[in-house]
Amino acid sequence: MKMSEIFNTTVVTDGIIYDNSERKCCFKTGIGIFSFRLYIIAILSRRKIEEKGMDMRMKYSCVLIAVKDMEKSLRFYKELFGQEVTLDLGDNKALKDGLVLQAHFDELAGFTKETMKYRSNTMELYFETEDFEGFMEVLDAHPEVERLHDAKTFPWLQRGIRIFDPDGHLIEVSESMYSVACGLFASGKDIAETTELIQHPVDLVTIWHEEYMKSGQRDFSVCGTDCTTCYCFGEMCAGCNACSGKVFHVPEGQTCAIYDCTVNSKGYKHCGECDAAPCEIWMKTRDPKFTDEEFDENVRMRMEALQNI
Repeated sequence: MKMSEIFNTTVVTDGIIYDNSERKCCFKTGIGIFSFRLYIIAILSRRKIEEKGMDMRMKYSCVLIAVKDMEKSLRFYKELFGQEVTLDLGDNKALKDGLVLQAHFDELAGFTKETMKYRSNTMELYFETEDFEGFMEVLDAHPEVERLHDAKTFPWLQRGIRIFDPDGHLIEVSESMYSVACGLFASGKDIAETTELIQHPVDLVTIWHEEYMKSGQRDFSVCGTDCTTCYCFGEMCAGCNACSGKVFHVPEGQTCAIYDCTVNSKGYKHCGECDAAPCEIWMKTRDPKFTDEEFDENVRMRMEALQNI
């Protein structure tokens, strides 16, 4: 099939009339003419693709967001999310995880500036992290970033926070659900209990449990905490047992009060052997980031873990 001119030309070939002036095509058949509006370039492109045997299936590619100040947005996504530019097309820059930033989107799409709604509150960008505490430290170092709400625990036990980027695009950052599940496994919860608590399909939770069991990385401290679920494990701290209680959150050279009482003073292997647990020392050494409700749940989970050791 050939086309003599792209515009203002009618081409008849293979029983098809291509009327470019009206940008439509008509199929001639024995029962009449069936007309439907199609851009001529789309028809020719499709035939060319079919002749070459190319795959016509649709493929999702990326999310593109409009930005007012490219440099400011690039700095935001790099400093908070570690996003680097993988393709630089000037006003269009692709970041490593599939997000694309577009400057002058109104001109590109043909909108008027007045119709550009940067804070629509109808969608969000969603990021997950295995180190939620670490992200919060980074976020705290950027007080200029607006927060929709503070970090909180959702009904499915996932911790998350929502913030706005420089153009008002809503972003959620939450810990991965795999990490949440592993934390429950570490506390002694089985597959059925974890499935109910995190409100995820049992098949998926079963897979996570298998991965968790194969990892062989569980390391329970004397107070029932699985050190492997801590954001400091492996970098800032080797774990309670490995460092004999001289963990990161106590002054250098000193020993955690719980470890000192349990192991050094009473000679127990863990707090589960002590009738006083959870005792006043637990209350004095609580993580200050926990709300009262979160701390109560943390204590309950640790006691369950100790019972299963």
